[in-house]
Amino acid sequence: MKIGITNLKGGVGKTTISQNLAVCFASMGFKTCIVDTDTNQNSLAWSGVRDEGLANITVVGATDAKALGKTVENLHRDYEVVIIDGTPSLSEMTTRIILSSDMLIIPILPSAHDFRAMQPFFERYEQAKEFRSDIPAYFLINQFSHSGNIYKGMREAIGNFGLEVLKSNVNKRAAYVETALDGRGVYESGDNKAKSEMVELTKEILEKAENLGLIKISES
Repeated sequence: MKIGITNLKGGVGKTTISQNLAVCFASMGFKTCIVDTDTNQNSLAWSGVRDEGLANITVVGATDAKALGKTVENLHRDYEVVIIDGTPSLSEMTTRIILSSDMLIIPILPSAHDFRAMQPFFERYEQAKEFRSDIPAYFLINQFSHSGNIYKGMREAIGNFGLEVLKSNVNKRAAYVETALDGRGVYESGDNKAKSEMVELTKEILEKAENLGLIKISES
């Protein structure tokens, strides 16, 4: 299963989501790796400070767009779950991430600005579908806050793009920042609420993946 975590806008949490999903998948027993496509290589740096006693997650840097597809396919021979940590760039790399993925998770913040910024991504997504039509994609609302008035109509507005919004939300919590500093995920933290929401997100993605025929949970 190859999961692309992508959005053309920066600061929406692609790397945070990638790392935390990887930790959950690995902790559930899936052989997992991250492909870091950002030139900043934050996931690669995260891996470098990760304690060897924690669940094993391989992180590979891949900033050459033309080589991405081959890199992902080669890794997929050895890993059950390949997570592609996307880069915020309107470039060939974004198209390659879309085409290299079995499914896409699109993090978006609950703000009008982030909603309006989605149009360029969808233009690139539709272009990619001319080469491969079966690219399932799902929105994930990140840094969710119950107090935000804009959230009330956010799900309905996002739905106008024609893609499903995942039921799971990722809340704005200090645990996501704190654990990233030493190469952990919130699953490995003492914040049970953060751990629980990330487990629910992982389970929802697994359910989607099984329905799509990408993975058999019962055999993993």
